[in-house]
Amino acid sequence: MEKLQQGDRLPSITLKLIGGDTLTLPSEMSSRYLAVLFYRAHW
Repeated sequence: MEKLQQGDRLPSITLKLIGGDTLTLPSEMSSRYLAVLFYRAHW
């Protein structure tokens, strides 16, 4: 997959949330703008 460039649309992504729920982006966005941060942690 290539990097997104300014003005590109976000592809459909399903994220697993803590607690077992899922979030599908961009269809479940409540705003036109979005920042997604990935934090790699080890517990």
